[in-house]
Amino acid sequence: MKKFYLILAIMILLIGKANSQQIALYSMYFDNNYIINPAYAGTIKDYIPLRLSIHKQWIGIDNSPSTQVLSIHKLLPNKVMGIGGLIFHDSFGPIRQIGTQFTYAYHLQATKDIKVSFGVSAHLMQYMVRLQQEDFHSYEPILIRNRTNVVVPDASFGIYAYSKKWWAGLAASHVLQSALKITSTWSENGRANQMVRHYFLNGGYRFQFPSTYKLEIEPSTLIKFTEKTPIQVDINLRMIWNKDLWMGTSVRPGDSFVVMFGVKYRDYYFAISHDFTFSDLSTHTIGSEELIFGWNIGEKNSKSARFY
Repeated sequence: MKKFYLILAIMILLIGKANSQQIALYSMYFDNNYIINPAYAGTIKDYIPLRLSIHKQWIGIDNSPSTQVLSIHKLLPNKVMGIGGLIFHDSFGPIRQIGTQFTYAYHLQATKDIKVSFGVSAHLMQYMVRLQQEDFHSYEPILIRNRTNVVVPDASFGIYAYSKKWWAGLAASHVLQSALKITSTWSENGRANQMVRHYFLNGGYRFQFPSTYKLEIEPSTLIKFTEKTPIQVDINLRMIWNKDLWMGTSVRPGDSFVVMFGVKYRDYYFAISHDFTFSDLSTHTIGSEELIFGWNIGEKNSKSARFY
């Protein structure tokens, strides 16, 4: 089993020879759309959202994918520009990625109730391969001993339309398709294994039901695809009570079923999710889990119009 996941991790690194996704998986991205769309930076005007997300995939399998992201963004005083930044760490078997992202977004008032924003992010990422000596010897034809880490730049951009009740966004990551000169497949004509562009199309609507508990129901969806992989679809549904408590479910056809829970206390926020895997990996893992810790810096005591 260890050898299988070592080979799988190396295949993900060898981008030119594998059609694997290269973006970390998140379950509760709708709580922080900034991690998938830079145009989201500055959409919240009442406070500055600081979020720490921890995702552990395939619990029970040694060296399975693990991702940690710390993000923050804010709307500038001119009310039309947003800025943001994040740092992340992602690991899978012998492969580790550490990176930063800096974002600029511009918000336009399209109509009285609708705003449209455009965002761009600059990325700087370090990719590392860490093998034991015996593993290194086994895969010497694939890896070059003196090129086990590389730092590459990249970029992402996005468009985001939103109002008080709905939102829709389109984003692209790995826009520059940066080359990873970390394997022996680097060829004489200067071509290398490259990052593959990822595209994210998502949207949602919040139905409000006037009642004692201020019930809201929020369906949403996310469509993910690359130029080399099939389309993946997430279908989500949340129920929100009084903007302080929510429960939800998500389905990824052919992959997993997710249950989620979130709670807000004053200006602090916590959410947890568990993915029940029903793919072929279900015999080896109990699923995946994600935790989100948040602090709404500068939030007023009154209820915010947005729940994030």
